[in-house]
Order: sequence, then C-alpha cells, then structure tokens
Amino acid sequence: MLAPAHRALARAIRDARRPFVRAFATGEKSAIASAINEITSPRELDEIVPASHTTAIVFDFYADWCGPCKQLTPTLERIIKERYPKVALVKLNADAPALAPVMEQLRISSLPTVMGLSRGRFVDQFKGAIGESDVVKFVDGLIRDLELDDGATGEDEEVGEEDGDAAATREDAVAATFAATFAADATTRERIAKTLSEVINAKENIGPELKCRALAASAMLAIRGDAPDEEGARRLVDAGRGLVEGFAEPRELACAEAWIELVSDIKMFGVSTDVGALEAVHEAEPKNFDAVRALALARFASGDQSGAFDVALLAVKAGFGANEIREEGKKLVVQLISACAPGDPLAEATRKRLASAWFI
Repeated sequence: MLAPAHRALARAIRDARRPFVRAFATGEKSAIASAINEITSPRELDEIVPASHTTAIVFDFYADWCGPCKQLTPTLERIIKERYPKVALVKLNADAPALAPVMEQLRISSLPTVMGLSRGRFVDQFKGAIGESDVVKFVDGLIRDLELDDGATGEDEEVGEEDGDAAATREDAVAATFAATFAADATTRERIAKTLSEVINAKENIGPELKCRALAASAMLAIRGDAPDEEGARRLVDAGRGLVEGFAEPRELACAEAWIELVSDIKMFGVSTDVGALEAVHEAEPKNFDAVRALALARFASGDQSGAFDVALLAVKAGFGANEIREEGKKLVVQLISACAPGDPLAEATRKRLASAWFI
C-alpha cells in the first residue's frame, strides 16, 4: 500500500496536470453552441471550460500552413460531428497573436496538438496526425471520462496502488508539483501547498532529493502568492539547500531563488503593476534601460513571459547603448530565463535569441 504522503502526492499530481485553463473555470455548467467551434482570444475560454462539465471538449491547435493539420482536421471534425453533443471541437489557430499566451502556458511546441478537456481539466492529448481508429479511441475515451461519476475525483478518493505508484515516481512528482505553482487556480494551489507540507514532513518513504524539490515548490508558492512572502520563500530555499548532499542541486531551487530576486527587484526599482503605463514610457524612450527593465519585469510578473523576453532582448542588441548597458540587458534576460520552470521551451528558445542578439 502507498504511504499517506505518496497518496496525497498522487492526488496533487493529478490536479497539477490540469493546466492553466483551470483558472477560467467557474464551476457553472453551460452548453457549447455547435459541434465545431473556433476561438480567437483567451477570453472565450470563459464559456468553453464550464461547458466541459456537460460536453467533452477537444482542443485542436493548428495552423493553415501545417500539412499534418490539414490531414487530421477532416477526420477529427467528422468523428466529433457524429458524436455531438457528447463531444465538441474547439479549434485554435497557433498563428493568432491573441492566442500566444494560451500557446505558451499550455506548452504547445508542435502542430497539430490535440488536447481533451473533461469536467474542467485536461485528461488526454496527442501530437501529430494519427489514424482514424486512434482518433476514435481518443474521442470515445474522452466521452467515457466525462460520463464517470464526479465523485471519482473528489477530495477523499482513494488512489489506486498501481496508478499511485506510477504517479508518485520521483520525476513525475517533481514536475507536477513544481509546474502547479506556475499555473494553478487558488484552490489547487492550496491543495498543492498541503501536499508539499506532507511530503516535506514525511518520516519515511520519501528521500531528501524529493523533499528538497518540494521545498523549492513551496518557496514558489510563497513568492508567487497574492502577497509575496519574500522572507518565507528565502527560508524555504535555504532549507532545501541544507538537504543537498550526495546529489546535484535541483534546478527548481535556482528557479525559486530567481523569482525571489525578481520580486525583490520589482520592489527595489519601484516597478509599477500598470503594464500599459510602462509600455507608454518605453515607447516614449525606447533606449532608456530603466524603462526596458521596468516593463520586462512587470510583464514577466503578470504572466506575459514572451512579452517580457521580447522587450528585455532589446537592451542586448547592438546599437541600444554602451556595452555596459548591454551587459545589464544581458543580465536581465538571464535573470528572467532563470525564473522559468526547468525545461521551459520558451526559456530555451530565448537562450538562443540572447546569443544571437549579443554577437550580431
């Protein structure tokens, strides 16, 4: 049987795999208008997510230039039309600028990417064009999930031993709990915090490396809360470092520390939370490094990582200013990259952009 901390961690992992779109859920049930739908802005998710409590939703991330997308779409649309209103398709054009935050937060890195939503959380996905029989299995499995009793996902459910053992493996646990600190609603964050506490205080079955990573995730929760607890987050990071012996320091600790420094800089430089006002200042003085730094920090803290990198990289390019200023711009970009979750594709892409901007 699983230890209590493992069972709690398994539940937390299940919730953590319900990405950013959970933040839009209201809990109220609503109907989706037709079998095939297309959204062009994140705001439209306000209606889509609640509808997933009565109709399973298939998200199709595509682009007009994508060959595999054109191959998959007709099959996907036909199968879903045959099963509507049990399931509906929501198409999202990856080239639509307004959808960039959704693409980023759901880590969409290849096309087509198809994700299944049931009762307000993602339960399955696939990438690339797959055969008709596999599409049928995917869609029917999503419908079956929706038809399951909601009690199966309740607070007091027992996690099966086989599922729990798989979920509580070290890498899955680390990735899920840490990722949840980046993109979870308040309820999930509270539940994750409780679970992390159980992991950190467990007397057996959980080693120091996993506890170290749980401390890093707890530090992220502390620094990214509505009222950032800088002192508490630093204590948690220090406690995590105190456990590092015989294994490499987890990257999550550096990430949490980078967030602490980011929040500290926002306070030290008096950065406003009014991104629109900061954009106006930057437009008026495009080569003012202070304006670039303030806007980059504010965008990043608000969740617009892509926008933050775009503006921070401006200070690195030749012609922005003296080499000393460009060095400061480089430090700013590295700071923001460090504050991204380990393995974040946007961070990796920005490293390459930084090298290009610095040397060209």
